[in-house]
Amino acid sequence: MQKTSPHDPITSKDNNTLKYLRSLSEAKQRKKEKAFLIEGVKMVEEALRENLGITLVVAEPSLTKHHGKGIIKLAESKDIPILWISERLMDSLSENKTPQPVMAEVQIKQHSEEALLADAAGLIAVCHQLQDPGNLGTIIRTAEAVGASGVAITPNTVDPFNAKAIRASMGSILRMPIVQSGEAVEFIGKCKQKGFQTVATVLTGDKTHFDVDFTKPTAIILGQEGAGLPPDVMTDIDLRVRIPMAATIDSLNVATATAVILYEAMRQRLHK
Repeated sequence: MQKTSPHDPITSKDNNTLKYLRSLSEAKQRKKEKAFLIEGVKMVEEALRENLGITLVVAEPSLTKHHGKGIIKLAESKDIPILWISERLMDSLSENKTPQPVMAEVQIKQHSEEALLADAAGLIAVCHQLQDPGNLGTIIRTAEAVGASGVAITPNTVDPFNAKAIRASMGSILRMPIVQSGEAVEFIGKCKQKGFQTVATVLTGDKTHFDVDFTKPTAIILGQEGAGLPPDVMTDIDLRVRIPMAATIDSLNVATATAVILYEAMRQRLHK
């Protein structure tokens, strides 16, 4: 990698390292390289401090001002290289409307289905074909907040390492075990074999989520925005419950519904 400094940053968009970093905006390239980008002073500093897999820091010269000194010191103390680039190139690399002066390349941690299901008191969110990265990132954030074991993601779900999903997770993507599972029906079967009850929400039903014993190992199955869960998946669900709502409301956003259920699970477990 070319040696750079705040006084001599890269200015050419044709730089090979910059081309590589730019390629990580594509899901297939992130999968191939097992890497993704995070952005922002707070997130990068947190990831460095907690040793969350940063392999390269990318900075523009203004990072040397007071708000970025901590990042520079941390990167140097951990022998993590810093690639200095011009403000114009940072703007081109960032997917934010208002780019911050630092980004970082992070290794994707590999987690298995077996490890996720090994927690005897587990609480898992299973995201089936969600398409909105903001929803997925929010679910990952909420799952960490309630102490869930992890998040399983079935095929044809939006990439959790999408820039919008990362922003919505507010850093939780760096800590929560994320498992790219097999097909939903197959994974639900594995959950049951390991003693997990499977729960999904429906718009109508006699039982509410308050009636579920969430102190048991539980996998909460979350369906696609609008379409919900398909019939072949719903057939294998143990418990179909509704979330009580005022008569003027007929449904909740999937991320909001997930938060309602996960916090009920947390409440029960805290008072067990």
